[in-house]
Amino acid sequence: MKSTLGKKGILLRISAFFVTICLILTALPYTCAADSIDFLFCDADCDGELTASDARDVLRFAVDLDAYSVAHLKICGAGEKFSADNARFVLRLTVGLEKTEITFVTVPVSDFSRYVNKVPEKDIFDIPVPEAPPVNAPSDTFTFTVYGWGHGVGLSQYGAMSLEDNGYTYDRILSHYYTGTEIKFIEEFPETVIYPTLLPDEETGEETWQYVPRDTEEIMVRMVYQEIYGVTKYGKYKEALKAMTLCIFTNLMSFDFNVESRWDVGVAYEGEYESIPENLKILVKEVLGQYITVKGKSEPILAVYSGLAAGYTASAESVWGYPYSYLVPVKSHFDMENPIFIKQFTYTSAELKELILGYDPSIVLSEDPSEWIEILAHTASMDEDRGYVTKIRVGDKVLSGYNQFQFNLMKNKFVSSCFTVTYTP
Repeated sequence: MKSTLGKKGILLRISAFFVTICLILTALPYTCAADSIDFLFCDADCDGELTASDARDVLRFAVDLDAYSVAHLKICGAGEKFSADNARFVLRLTVGLEKTEITFVTVPVSDFSRYVNKVPEKDIFDIPVPEAPPVNAPSDTFTFTVYGWGHGVGLSQYGAMSLEDNGYTYDRILSHYYTGTEIKFIEEFPETVIYPTLLPDEETGEETWQYVPRDTEEIMVRMVYQEIYGVTKYGKYKEALKAMTLCIFTNLMSFDFNVESRWDVGVAYEGEYESIPENLKILVKEVLGQYITVKGKSEPILAVYSGLAAGYTASAESVWGYPYSYLVPVKSHFDMENPIFIKQFTYTSAELKELILGYDPSIVLSEDPSEWIEILAHTASMDEDRGYVTKIRVGDKVLSGYNQFQFNLMKNKFVSSCFTVTYTP
């Protein structure tokens, strides 16, 4: 007796369904009374759906980054060993570029030696919010206690590493941080990217920023290396690296592979290309061409990212004032365990006054410094007292927390707009 399950038409015998549940719970080799299981064709991670992660698994099997079993070979239609062509075929299936009449394959239970993609057994987001550190500052000073690193919108780099520690693959990492999105594949893209590069001027010899074509794959490797490779303990976190690769490639697509500002897509390492480790070059090549889009759409998203989120990520609207359906707050509580999560900055009233009037000389400050600054609204991403500041009164004017106050008035010294301020009389 058979039953049809899943969005893609996976067919499972009822008795085999319970075997699959055993696999998910144990993630260990097993024996069972059932002789065989019917799996969705090319479903390498055996989760009942055909997605980009299946192509990723096949490619990892092909380059010996993961062990594979006879069962996986049979499910994915390979011979005695996986190849890059197998991975390409699976990826083309997932995006509808290939068709096949095979909907399921029968696999003997005895062929299973390993089950991948185990569901986490604990609530990985169940991490307590840290207490605010004490303020021990001289008199007549302002102390800013700052949480997180970066604007907090989109993917958290350290958060991606924590998710990988808890069994998340790069596609799950991306779907967590970019709400309502999916991964698609573009087979053909430009061989070069117009990218701002510091080069000697032909006439003067002085170095100037010039917009020149750069090899797409190489500039991708350079950007991923500069943006996150060191953070990932020099390549230990492969899924986080691949997630970042998709973010950067998606941003290149958003700007039609013509970049006016490095800060829009990612800053590239400009040292010797040969000095970049080969393992990173392999990882980038493995997922090159995959990009992030809203489910059911084909346009690339704005895949912004930051270093550390403050409890939750920030929405694009709370930081920049414009909403995106996929850039909304999501949990990233493990960021709060990072040693650099909390920082404090202290300014004398004279120093702060200079910064304020340097930003806007028309701001009126009272004679009492304790009345100069007041946080009017924040996102409560950590608790009712702490979150990304959205409105702050400075003297007689109200400013936005990120663009106007943190980034321009304070010259991006804080790095994050999640902060509290304390005046010591």
